[in-house]
Amino acid sequence: MNTPLDSLEGVSSTAAPQFKPNDGLTARLLTIGAGFILLTEALFFLPTMASLRDEWIINRLNTAEIVALAVTAPDSYGLMGGRTSELVRAAEIQSVTILQDDARLEVLGGTPQGPIIDINPEAQTIGRSLSGVLEAYAAPEGRYLRIVGRPQTNAAIKLEVIVAEAPLKESLLRSTWQVLLASLALSLTIGALIYAALADGFVRPMRRLTRAIGRFSMAPTDASRALIPSGRSDEIGQAEVAFSAMQDTVRQAFIQKDRLAQLGLAVSKISHDLRHSLGAAQLVSERLASVDDPVVRATAPRLERALQRAVNLAQSTLAFGKAQERPPERELLYLSDALDDAAEEALAGLNVPWQHDVPTDLEIEIDGEHLHRILTNLIRNAAQAIVQSGKPGTIRAYALVADAQIDLHVVDTGPGLPKRVQENLFMPFAGSGLTGGTGLGLAIARELARLNGGDILLATTCSEGTDFVVRLSAEKSDLADEDV
Repeated sequence: MNTPLDSLEGVSSTAAPQFKPNDGLTARLLTIGAGFILLTEALFFLPTMASLRDEWIINRLNTAEIVALAVTAPDSYGLMGGRTSELVRAAEIQSVTILQDDARLEVLGGTPQGPIIDINPEAQTIGRSLSGVLEAYAAPEGRYLRIVGRPQTNAAIKLEVIVAEAPLKESLLRSTWQVLLASLALSLTIGALIYAALADGFVRPMRRLTRAIGRFSMAPTDASRALIPSGRSDEIGQAEVAFSAMQDTVRQAFIQKDRLAQLGLAVSKISHDLRHSLGAAQLVSERLASVDDPVVRATAPRLERALQRAVNLAQSTLAFGKAQERPPERELLYLSDALDDAAEEALAGLNVPWQHDVPTDLEIEIDGEHLHRILTNLIRNAAQAIVQSGKPGTIRAYALVADAQIDLHVVDTGPGLPKRVQENLFMPFAGSGLTGGTGLGLAIARELARLNGGDILLATTCSEGTDFVVRLSAEKSDLADEDV
């Protein structure tokens, strides 16, 4: 099973993150700023072009009015002296017709050959103007516009003006390119201004933080590579403070892990050699038990028990330092029988009253050996705590079944657990509240419980006793259909 420190172990061997220029905040800020400006310009583009189109149409109508005034006064030849067609062509107008009460008073120029579209400036709406722009962009060659409207100087008449659509299309295309170039220049300018405004306050601090993360990943235990917070009070400053605190935590964790690894190796070697020495001493104690001297015969069993505990300590230390526990081999068994077997072993030589209220027909599917070790550890710890307190006490077990879960409570009336022990209760070599204890029992018991899909929890503890909960799964597989 990988621990968080194991997952961090490969950090120091990875290279610092490398960022391409187009992946950095500079390019993104510039792109985002320019993109928003272009989007804004795009929203106003069609209305702007529609306004230019309407203005172009009104200008053609005004030009036609001037032409009509020039050629119809003060005499029959007009001011142009009969050169009416030249004036019409000079104004880029195909024809001008004066209408009054639907009567065609005078026609200047001729009707061109080609498709003609009617336009009434007085009836133009926003929708028609916008659609007219799109139609002008897609206008075929040789199409004309018939503009019908009232002149500014004489509202009693109307002018019917026919003009080619090609100049309107050219004007719109020219204006489109001008707007596009102006929008692009404006967007780049504003994007650059946005970047310049945020560079000192955002981009450079983020680059500094990114470089610090890269340096830290190269050597997590090197304190000289640590990031020193700049003292900012904004979110970036908070991120710097949080990252600095994380650096210290990870650095200490790596150092502690290295020390524990070295210590564990030393303890394993010592325990290995000590087990052989204690085995030899145990053989001597067995021989002493056969001596006829009453004093020796009385002392030998206690010596043998002390040696046996020392051997067990060496074996458990070596076992904990090895690989993880074997996978569970699940079997269907009665929980009450498992409690009785564990209590018989755990309470051997310890005069502590024991009882349980678990139904004899309550079945559970679990690894039998794992469950035995879990229950033996808990019952033995409770009994030893009562014996060391010097006061009488009892141990009781009961089970609560809810849906697919069994909570097995192991309750004693011992002295309770000190607060210093509660903080590291399930930590190896750190959670023992017993004199001479190693702190491995509960750590191994929890590991076994979790291997079987359960857990061990401290429900309550006080001066009146302690309640441990062994949480087990009540779900059964196909084994439930077989004979136990």
